[in-house]
Amino acid sequence: MDQKKRRLEYIPELDGLRGLAILSVMAFHSFSPFAKGGFIGVDVFFVLSGFLITSLLVSEYDCDRSVSLKNFYMKRALRLAPALILLLLVFCIASFLFASSQQANKNYVDAVISLFYLSNWARAFSLHPPDFLGHTWSLSIEEQFYILWPVFLVTLLRLFRSRLVVLLSVALLAVFAWALRFYMHMNGATPERLYNGLDTRADAIMIGCTFGVAYASGYFDKRRLAIATARIIAVFALASALILLGFFFSANWRGSFMYQYGFFMVGVAAIVIVADVVVNDRSLVKRLLASKALIWVGSISYGLYLWHYPIFRVLFSLKMSSLTVLAVGSMITFAVAALSYLFMERPILKLKHRFAQKVPDLTSEFQSKNLGMRHIQE
Repeated sequence: MDQKKRRLEYIPELDGLRGLAILSVMAFHSFSPFAKGGFIGVDVFFVLSGFLITSLLVSEYDCDRSVSLKNFYMKRALRLAPALILLLLVFCIASFLFASSQQANKNYVDAVISLFYLSNWARAFSLHPPDFLGHTWSLSIEEQFYILWPVFLVTLLRLFRSRLVVLLSVALLAVFAWALRFYMHMNGATPERLYNGLDTRADAIMIGCTFGVAYASGYFDKRRLAIATARIIAVFALASALILLGFFFSANWRGSFMYQYGFFMVGVAAIVIVADVVVNDRSLVKRLLASKALIWVGSISYGLYLWHYPIFRVLFSLKMSSLTVLAVGSMITFAVAALSYLFMERPILKLKHRFAQKVPDLTSEFQSKNLGMRHIQE
């Protein structure tokens, strides 16, 4: 395997998976009775982030024998910060205009906590946990991952010449995070601590990172993968989709099963689907995720995630029913997210070319023939 020649391509079906994930989360936050386990959409985001970011970093390292951390952090900042800052500004202005002084002051503190990506720890230890911005806990976990992981991964790549050793080391991190959550749960840790901690939720991200190392290193090159192996992956992907569907309908985020086995199972099921999408051109799951509508939803999923929760919370405060919040809130959220993407996120993202790596990656810009728009995949 010539690692320096390894290249990654954009795979729109991963955006389709991202689209399903955000729709799942939105249904869960509307308290829809059919989406009790819709929170697993966040775990799918974690898996995708781990896979995409690790693939990017490993590919750059194999090409240049180094990774530009400055470029990486600048690209992440351009991708994530502007939309979040816009949300927080609107939130603070709305609090000033419409909330009581006491509530407004609380909201300002919540905004600062969210801005510095500390929401997950504020929730984990009940230290002024954000209210209308409570959903930013997952953004905090991802940002903490973005800060720590590149340095750690590059260190592994430099220490070990064997890519298999690197792969196993990353896999062990996933297992360790699972074991830590299991141990802490058995010893009385609260659901809030387990659900929001970076340490106790890192298994989903590390599962994605593990496959990211394997894929970028060429272990799953679809041009060389045996047909029988690809078919086995396709069968497992279909089973994984059914498993995730079962979690979506019935999982309880406070339930012991989720902290002992459930979250790890969701992460494994999600990465099997990702593997199927990237290696099998004609798999059933991939065809289902190829929907233009799902891909478009996935393309604005970051904005949807940012805006839906506070919008839903405001509608609930107006005594709307769950289904009404889902319907009305989703329409408002889609409108705001689309406008944010078209008129703020996309223009700012054009600056990313200044920090582009030499290796084409899964997060690069492309001209979408189906959507007729420039799209940036996270």
